[in-house]
Amino acid sequence: MSGTKPIHSTHPKIFIFLGVQMKILLSSADTGGQFSLVEGIMPAGGDGGLHVHLNEDESMHMLEGALEVTIGEERFELKAGESYFAPRGIPQRLRNVGGTPARSLMIMTPSTFDQFISQAGVPLEPGKTPALPSHPSPSELQSLAKLAESFGIRILAPPGS
Repeated sequence: MSGTKPIHSTHPKIFIFLGVQMKILLSSADTGGQFSLVEGIMPAGGDGGLHVHLNEDESMHMLEGALEVTIGEERFELKAGESYFAPRGIPQRLRNVGGTPARSLMIMTPSTFDQFISQAGVPLEPGKTPALPSHPSPSELQSLAKLAESFGIRILAPPGS
């Protein structure tokens, strides 16, 4: 037994991170660090930058829209109804090169990713419209890279590069 208790999540926290709306459905605190479950909505033109998770594996299931996904040397279009698995230690990038938002569910295992999002993102209040995506300034990117490193994430190329 892991010592975790059953959780019924009814009021998830929502953040905007690099223009992506991220709703933390189940946090690592909820699951005893075993995983986090996050719904993401990436607007058209969104770009997560090339990065690598050193401590977590990432799985995604696309609900609506499509993303251009790069994992290592592989590049493919992830469409609604499709999924991927990205093992830790392999560089990856998600971009919305289409004209509509892309909505997905992401599972990180084991996880502190939700904690990173809650520190790096901007809380979105219920009923508010998220801002359009913008690329971080050099000073913002430097701060983000430092915070990311503390969570075992390396930014290899910033969004828009």
